[in-house]
Amino acid sequence: MSTTEFGGGEMLVKEVMTAHPTCCVPSDAAQTAAIIMRDEDTGIVPIVENKVNRRLVGVVTDRDLCLAVIAGRPRVAGQEGLDSTDLPIEYCMTETVISCKPGDDVEEVLKLMKDNQVRRILVVDDHNTVSGIVSTSDLMNRANVEGGETRETLRGISKPTGQASKPRSQSAGLSK
Repeated sequence: MSTTEFGGGEMLVKEVMTAHPTCCVPSDAAQTAAIIMRDEDTGIVPIVENKVNRRLVGVVTDRDLCLAVIAGRPRVAGQEGLDSTDLPIEYCMTETVISCKPGDDVEEVLKLMKDNQVRRILVVDDHNTVSGIVSTSDLMNRANVEGGETRETLRGISKPTGQASKPRSQSAGLSK
């Protein structure tokens, strides 16, 4: 893809990302993440070490919650009778996270999305602090992306893999 596909110049992640997303900590209840997803119309919540330093430790998606809480009907040792909505997010979250930096080129984000078949990429700074999220929706609504490359990326993200759930990181250079 040439830079002309982004309106004649390089477009950076920080120009299109959704900044300052609401985060959870691993001990928060699954329902807390679900409420954030509902109220903020998102399908992903970053999981941070604590809400002060916002250091990324994982991510939970709407699909993660559905598979872990609804399909998995979890039983946590020592917590018999636990309502599944109270399940700590640490039991639902993915610790291996695909991320990029605010100063990265949007073209690289499109490649990460396509290569890993994901619709959202977490944005972190050099200290792994959550800065934002860039989604296919952000790219469609905020970036001046030409149709050909966007369609190809969306096809790549959506291509069936034959796996119940494709692992989130299978390419080099991904942050954890």
